[in-house]
Amino acid sequence: MQIFYRLEEIPPDFGPSLVSVGNFDGVHRAHLRVLAELIVRSRQTGAKSVAVTFEPHPMRILRPDSALKLLTPTPEKLRLLEQTGIDAVLLLPFTRDLSLMGSRDFVQQIICNRLNAIEVHEGYNFRFGHKAAGNVELLSTLGRELSFQVVVYPEMRLRGESVSSTRIRELVQRGDVGRARTLLGR
Repeated sequence: MQIFYRLEEIPPDFGPSLVSVGNFDGVHRAHLRVLAELIVRSRQTGAKSVAVTFEPHPMRILRPDSALKLLTPTPEKLRLLEQTGIDAVLLLPFTRDLSLMGSRDFVQQIICNRLNAIEVHEGYNFRFGHKAAGNVELLSTLGRELSFQVVVYPEMRLRGESVSSTRIRELVQRGDVGRARTLLGR
């Protein structure tokens, strides 16, 4: 797996690629579903599979007083992403400047211009851009405009619970490690 730590490290001729953007905290079952399908599609199309994630977690910059407890530190997250068979990870430094980037600029500058994406795969609740103003509807609109396909995955539920990093963190904080492990998938 190739790891890019800055946009400038991505070769100008990189791609085409299939991309999923997210925090991937915990690299849980819902993340794995999206990434597995993305990897299958990348092999079918001959494109590179890429996960775009952030360091530090955006909440650590946007709400430093929130004391967000991560499920997986970055080295562990990268190890788990590598186990999926993904071709590359863009580990973007999450800074105030990046947090101010508008949704359209994020898609044009990173997903299109740097990664040369032909498909973007995201969960139903994906948010992006300044103040998380972008959603999957906007992403789909931008995809039509900028010539990439968007694949949106519905909520994943197991035993009546939403599979999400937030839910898994809640279970861990309550000490319900068994249910947390079920949602994580390990």
